[in-house]
Amino acid sequence: MDSLAAAAANCRCSRVVYVGNIAFHAADKEVLDACELIGPVLSFRLAADAATGKRKGYAFVEYADDATAQSACRNLHGHLLRGRELRVGLADRTGASRSRCGDHDPVGMDDAIHAASLVDFSGQRHAAAVASVTRYLAGLSRHQLREAAAAFEGYKVLKEHVPGLDTAMEMVQRLLDMAAADAAAEEAKRKRRESASAATADDHHAKMRKLEDGGKATAVPAGVACV
Repeated sequence: MDSLAAAAANCRCSRVVYVGNIAFHAADKEVLDACELIGPVLSFRLAADAATGKRKGYAFVEYADDATAQSACRNLHGHLLRGRELRVGLADRTGASRSRCGDHDPVGMDDAIHAASLVDFSGQRHAAAVASVTRYLAGLSRHQLREAAAAFEGYKVLKEHVPGLDTAMEMVQRLLDMAAADAAAEEAKRKRRESASAATADDHHAKMRKLEDGGKATAVPAGVACV
C-alpha cells in the first residue's frame, strides 16, 4: 500500500466534529439523538448568537475517540434531519498549518490526509487513486476546491466510469467541510475574545468609577454646622 494511503488509513487527528446545515427549527435533542446514533457523545454545543439567541445552523460534537469521530464523518454526513442533509467534518484538528491556511493558500498535506482518512477505500487500485488524489488536492487552495466542487456537479454521471473521480469528488467535499469547521471555530474564538475583552473593559470602568467616587468630598446636609 502507498505510504500516503497507509497514513490516511491510520490517521488519528480529532475526536471533535463539526455538524453543519442544521435546520433552525430542529430541536436540540433531535440533533443530539442523531449524533448519538454513531456513539456516545462527551460534549455537545449548538452554536447560537450570544445577543439574540438565534441559532447559527451548526454544532460541535465531541466523541470518545478519533475513530468514532471519523465514523461520524462517514456515516452521519448526509443524514437527513428536518428535511436537510447534515454536513459533517473534523474540527479541532492537530497541526499549526490549519490556522495559517487562507482562502488562496494550499490546504497542505496534513489536511489532505485527514480528508483521505474519511474516504472508505479498499483494494490496491483504489488505494493508489487515493494517494494520487491526496497529493494533488494538497496543492489546491480552498478557493480552487470550491471551483472544483462546482465543476464536479456536471460530471457526476462519469464517476462510475472514470477511476478515482468519485474519490476526488468526495475528498474535495471533505476538505470544504473541514474548512467550514475551521471558519466556525475561528468565529467562536473571536466571539469569546470579544466577550472577554468587553467584560475586562466593564470591570476596568467600574473600578475607575469606584476610585473617582471614593475621592470626592462628602456633601454636608443643609442646616448642619461643621465643627
